[in-house]
Amino acid sequence: MNVNSWNDFNAFYDQSSVKKKSKKRKQKASKTLNVPNKKQTFKLTSLPVTTKVSEEDIPELMQAAGKPIENKKSAQVVAEMTYFNRKNSDFWQRDDLSHLRPYDFPFIRAILQLAPQDTLSPEDTRHKETARSTIEVVTREYEQRYLREPINDERPCIMCEKCQGMQLPHIKNQKFILREFLLPSEEEQSKRTRQWPKEGRLCILCKRAEIARAFINIRADGMGVKNNMILQDYRNLVNIPGEYRLEDCILSSSTIFQGLLDPVVLHIKSGYRVKTIQGVRHLDQWRMKYPEHEPNFQHGLRK
Repeated sequence: MNVNSWNDFNAFYDQSSVKKKSKKRKQKASKTLNVPNKKQTFKLTSLPVTTKVSEEDIPELMQAAGKPIENKKSAQVVAEMTYFNRKNSDFWQRDDLSHLRPYDFPFIRAILQLAPQDTLSPEDTRHKETARSTIEVVTREYEQRYLREPINDERPCIMCEKCQGMQLPHIKNQKFILREFLLPSEEEQSKRTRQWPKEGRLCILCKRAEIARAFINIRADGMGVKNNMILQDYRNLVNIPGEYRLEDCILSSSTIFQGLLDPVVLHIKSGYRVKTIQGVRHLDQWRMKYPEHEPNFQHGLRK
């Protein structure tokens, strides 16, 4: 190889580099021809399944847990079921109605009751007169209108099956739940607004029974009631023609305030009997006599 100049060297170098590259390409091509073509294939073991879930396929919350074991009937399980069923039900539908009688609890009694006092201060008398003005007067005729079963859109007693109308032992086949009792102001408001009170009410018999139970508990304990505590929100008229006798009512002692400022008829289960008027069952207060039927009543008027 004769290289006389730098240009001749560049030309020679370029040719040799081209030859080397061509040889390398031919060698790679021969190798690829000799090696067999191996392709890797991907196989699916299972195909994805697409399903639409509807509301019917989703179980309810109470059905999400497994079924309880049928053989498990221990006392603890029964007690827990009874407790939760009572807590999850409406308060007027619970079997335990002690929440309607708060004075039965000792700590409530301690709040209501007060040791008997020998003296009566003027402040106590003033408070009683103010409280008496808030107690509504209910006549015997007015109460008689509520001594029947509900009709039309009238609501029954909030005690439902525990109503005193269902607890009369001498009445067998004609027991019924009385209509709820509204005070005269509540009845007037319901007529004006054409709406019943938001909360249900006791019937007149249950109202009498609750007042009598509280009154008897206080007397049995030999205690009185604080001056700002009143067991009644209505009062009955006594020794007036067409009303009740004082002997058929309960009232606080003349020396001890026991929660009653005015007379209220004492609830006696044997004092009622059923009578039907135009297909509607009523209760007749046959044991609560009228004052004018007493022989001494007319004699007292003449004096």
